[in-house]
Amino acid sequence: MISSELIMTNTVDSDGVFNCSFTNNGDMPIRNFMLCFNMLAPIMSVSNCCIESTMGGYAELKPLKDQLLDMNDTWSFQLSYVDALHKPLNLSWGPQGVFIKLANTSIVDVHTEDLRFQQFSTPPAPVEELNQNKTLLQSLRLVPHPKYWKPSNSVCTIKHPLCTQWKDNEVVNKAYQNAYKLSQRLNFDLLRKHPIRDSMAFSTKLFIKKRKKTTPSSYQLIITSDAIELEAGDESGVFYGLVTLLQLDQMYHKLIPCGVINDEPRFEWRGQHLDCARHFYSVGSLHRLLDLMALFKLNKFHWHGSDDEAFRFKFDCNPELAETTSLRGDGQLIPPLFGSGAKPTGGCYDANDIRSVVSFAQNNYIDVMPEIELPGHCLSLLRFNSKLRDPNDKSNEISVQGYSNNTLNPASPETWALIQPLIKEACKLFPGEYIHLGGDEVPEDSWLASPLIDKLKLQHKLENNNDILAWFINELSQNVLFNNKKTAAWQEAELGTHSESKTDKLLFAWQDLASGHELARKGAKVVLCPAEHLYFDMAQSSSSLDRGANWAGIVTLNDTVDWQIVPENESELEDNILGIQGQLWSEMINADKHMEAMLCPRIIGLSESAWTSASNKRKGSELNILAYNSFRDLFEQIGWEYYRSENFQNISDEDSINKEGLASEAVYSKV
Repeated sequence: MISSELIMTNTVDSDGVFNCSFTNNGDMPIRNFMLCFNMLAPIMSVSNCCIESTMGGYAELKPLKDQLLDMNDTWSFQLSYVDALHKPLNLSWGPQGVFIKLANTSIVDVHTEDLRFQQFSTPPAPVEELNQNKTLLQSLRLVPHPKYWKPSNSVCTIKHPLCTQWKDNEVVNKAYQNAYKLSQRLNFDLLRKHPIRDSMAFSTKLFIKKRKKTTPSSYQLIITSDAIELEAGDESGVFYGLVTLLQLDQMYHKLIPCGVINDEPRFEWRGQHLDCARHFYSVGSLHRLLDLMALFKLNKFHWHGSDDEAFRFKFDCNPELAETTSLRGDGQLIPPLFGSGAKPTGGCYDANDIRSVVSFAQNNYIDVMPEIELPGHCLSLLRFNSKLRDPNDKSNEISVQGYSNNTLNPASPETWALIQPLIKEACKLFPGEYIHLGGDEVPEDSWLASPLIDKLKLQHKLENNNDILAWFINELSQNVLFNNKKTAAWQEAELGTHSESKTDKLLFAWQDLASGHELARKGAKVVLCPAEHLYFDMAQSSSSLDRGANWAGIVTLNDTVDWQIVPENESELEDNILGIQGQLWSEMINADKHMEAMLCPRIIGLSESAWTSASNKRKGSELNILAYNSFRDLFEQIGWEYYRSENFQNISDEDSINKEGLASEAVYSKV
């Protein structure tokens, strides 16, 4: 039997019920089989099927009776998501990675057709409507837009490659070579490998000068009809000035407008997060992402390396942890979640991989911040070592993702024996300033029936789960501090109180924008990554043909820029808001390339918001036109797929933020 002979079709009705059909088109009957697949959240049977086992969104089910499925027979059944908030929106919400397990333990893949919806929305408006509004855009075709731009009335016709000259200087030498290597990887031919000492009559001249005093990462470009002058005071400033030229050369097709650019970043933290636990990305794909980030002047890579589904960092102190948990599939510690299929898939990052990513990032002027997710989201660690829980704990908590008992016990000696060496090695391998310790979405029922926790609460005068979490992250942060690093954590990590000496932490505010502002008002140092604006795993339209989640609403390119990072009349909060960060969670990504259209073009909105001053930041409508008329060509040039909005329905004028979904996530995340 081959997989093409087994077919599953799924249609979802307006009530969110999946009408499923499993057809045997093979040349032999099958019986005593188990149908296995993954969905975005836990499911339940509605009719004619029995769910034998589940883990999160992964389910194994069979017919109600011992059904013989003869040739050309069809088994029809119905199911739905357990939580009514999980209303199917698009193709991502149907069964993924479908296969059957036969009585003889053999496995056969099942061909699954795209999810169908009984009702479809109105077709999208013609793309030409966007194309006619070019007059909206009067600024440079450059992202992010510079702080100051004064055009003149002429054009510099670029002759490739540039005739580049500068006085021998280590800062300029290094920045130029890094920019040149980036340009080669992105298929740009503007820069030469080495400077030209003698003027060349048929090349445009670029003069690079080192300033003595300057704001970090700032630069100045003076563009005339026959020459360009770049001045900067540090390596990153030279690099970003050259990146600006690379973009302008592509955007204006070698006819760059003349004028003066004075530029510097608004925020010091301009980040992009990638979830490598739910999907394993190759090192090469991480390099490509770092190049994309550099092209848009982003400077922090948040490497989410552990979660319920895997621990990806293969540290020398405990290599078995990553080796054992990094593969998922039938018969593995972690079943085939997120449509990965029955065969083992995944991988881990050893010390050489980590050094490769870190070195590559440094050459792009990007810091790498690893995350070890604690104490929730630890199903993979607990399957590796069950002693990380209190053996007498009867709490039986269930996470928002549907996992049972996925929380480490801070009162268990085994927890500290496992975690402390991991933190020490992370501090050694990653030269950046911060180590992220997680702290989000600890189920509210965790530790309620743990005798070990009861003793811990008495010993340290802790009253509730918020206090336990805050104490645990704070104790771990002492380890981080001892190893000459600083601690970052999700915003929930500071909800509680304790009597221990409190360490400084950089908090990542994801729940919503208001909660991040409130943290800043209380004096916390914050990076804003509100889900309703910067979660790139959210769908980009309400079309059923699209892909992505929607618990935080629909997140369009407009949403990434049309928000108030610092509240009006509270400019003092900018001292506590270090910056912003885009988040890409990977539950709906089955191949590395799938991240591309989730990031592009929304990453240009992130870039504009993170770098450009509040007074110069463009509206989403302007960036939409720029993305359609110019940046699509750029994405094609560098080999990145991008989201084509014309394939999906336009967003209505109604508020696209799913406030009910945000509230639900916040409830689960407040222990």
